Formats: sequence, structure tokens, C-alpha cells
Amino acid sequence: MQILTDETPLAATAPIGVAVFGVSTPFAYWGFHLVLEIVHAAAGETLHLHIANFQQLRDRVGERSGGSLVVTSDFPDQDLFDFLLRSALPVIAFGDDVDEMIDWTAHSRRMSTENAVRFCCNITCVLAPAFLAPKALILRPDNSVRALVAAIVAHLCPTADEGLAASLYETLVRDGKISPDGPANWRVNADPSVTGPPSADPERTADMKTAMTNYADVFSGHFPSEVMWPVSLFTCPDIASWREPIDLTGPARAVMYGPYLHLPPGEWIARVEFEIDEAVSGVEAATDVFISEVLVEKVFLMPAKGIFAYELSFAVADPRHAVEIRLFTKRSAIEGRLLVRSVTVRPGAAS
Repeated sequence: MQILTDETPLAATAPIGVAVFGVSTPFAYWGFHLVLEIVHAAAGETLHLHIANFQQLRDRVGERSGGSLVVTSDFPDQDLFDFLLRSALPVIAFGDDVDEMIDWTAHSRRMSTENAVRFCCNITCVLAPAFLAPKALILRPDNSVRALVAAIVAHLCPTADEGLAASLYETLVRDGKISPDGPANWRVNADPSVTGPPSADPERTADMKTAMTNYADVFSGHFPSEVMWPVSLFTCPDIASWREPIDLTGPARAVMYGPYLHLPPGEWIARVEFEIDEAVSGVEAATDVFISEVLVEKVFLMPAKGIFAYELSFAVADPRHAVEIRLFTKRSAIEGRLLVRSVTVRPGAAS
């Protein structure tokens, strides 16, 4: 890739290549447009590929006739990610406020808040490698459009004079290619009356939005230090409320499973803390982590009384698949009451 300098006129012939990723919000989609307009104004003919997998890149890259290339994606598969992050292309990642992501998704896709959280969690974890890449420029809607243009130009053209960014900004605004105020519908979701269907359980919905805030570090280029999954997000078939203890009396069965949320690729350790009482005869239990298949499982004898915890180490290879932690009784029990207190996941040693 040739580098533009302050000597390079607008619409120069020097080609620019860049890979751009973004979450599902108006700001990120507008960011795709912004990068494309900057590259086109600076270097002329530009091929834009908005794709989701490596095969689409292979099929369409032949359309490029020597000009610039802007690849954008909001849900890339692993092969596309691996190729783009290993390539010499600079990377730009557009993040956003977590609550904004959830509200916009609920509005634009007519989802309940719970389903919007799951959708946003999936996208965040899929895009995590882009935000965590050392060579990535991370952009948020906290800065002015002029500042965003300057940051993008500096990232794509590190030796260029500051005058290039100013010239590009003025040209794009003058020609109506971008607005100095950003996208017109930047915060279109502000009206709660146009969001998706309401949740039947407001407290559970609030817990889900709280859980999603654990992933916000990704948009600052940091791997989450700990993710807390509220117990209310798990299914406990034997009880009406997660606040109630589970009566272990009865046949072998599943007593807890969920939460069907996602994690970025890497090594993880799940910790389940529970309180148990009246299990004098001993209750044999089994637990596992299921992501399309069982990744790890453990069998243990529950203590008779007290607060205890167990841990499960596992690896996430494909963040598109939701994580399920399951707890079973392996044999019939004649007594025992169990209350799940907390479920957390933290990075393993290799992450």
C-alpha cells in the first residue's frame, strides 16, 4: 500500500486498503460510509466490499481494478477475520455505548430487550478480535466528525501532514458527502415507544442489560477482566423464581442451565457459587460447559451444608455459538436444598 503525503493531491492514484469493522448501530454503519468517502476522496477509484465471510472476499476481490479497497463487516466469520487481521491492511473498529447498542437493536429489529441483549452480546464477541488487535484504530461517537476524520487519515496515512485531514474534511462537507453533525439518525432510538416488544419480566431485563456492561471493555481495546452472569438469566426448571432454593429431592435431572450468552475467543474459567443445606445423605452432581458440544465436565459430591463453589476451564473457538453451563443431579436424592448464588467467568491464563 502506498502512503499519501501532504504533497498528494485529492483523488490521487495511490491506492489505499483498509479493513473496517463495526457494531450494529447507526454510528458504526455511518462510520463505514465515512471511511469509504475519505478513501475515495484521497485516492480516487475505490472498491467497497461489505462482506461476512472469506468466500465472499475471494469471489469479489477480482472486481478491484488497481484502485483502493475498503472491506467492511459487522459479523465476519473466523476465516475472514484471520485473513484480514494477518494482512498488511490497517484496521478500524467502530464501537458504541452498550445501552445504545441494545436500544437500537430492539428498535431496528423489533426485538424484546432480552433478545436484543443476546444479539448484541453475540456481535460484540464476534468482533472482539478486531477491537483487541494491536494495529486497530478504535473509534467511538464521543468525538466530533472533524476529529474522527483526522484520526482516520492519520491511521491510514501516518506520514501525511495535518493539512490533508483538514482538506478532506472540508471537501467532504462541502460536497455533501458527510454531515459535520454525523448521521442524521444517530440516536433515533431515543423514543422508547418505537422499541421492540416489552419484556414480561422487567427485573430480568435489567439484569440482562447489566450483564452486557461487562463486555464494554472490548470497545476500549481490553479483554474483559470478569463477566458476571446474573443467576436470573439461568433456567431452573423446578422453581418459579431464581431467588427460591431448589429442592433436590426427586429423580436425577437438570437443575440449572444457561445463560445462552457469548464470550470472545480465548481461554475462560467459569465459577459457580452455591449454597446448600440439608443434604446430609450426599447428593452426587455433574456439571459441564456446552458450546455446540460438551467441552468440559465434572462430577462431584455436594457437601451437606454451607457455601461452596466449583470451577470449569474451557476454550471458546467460535464466539458465534452461545455458552451454556449446566448442573445436574446424577442420582435420585432424598433430601437437600440448593441456592445458586453467582456465576462468573474470567479469562484463563492463555487469554
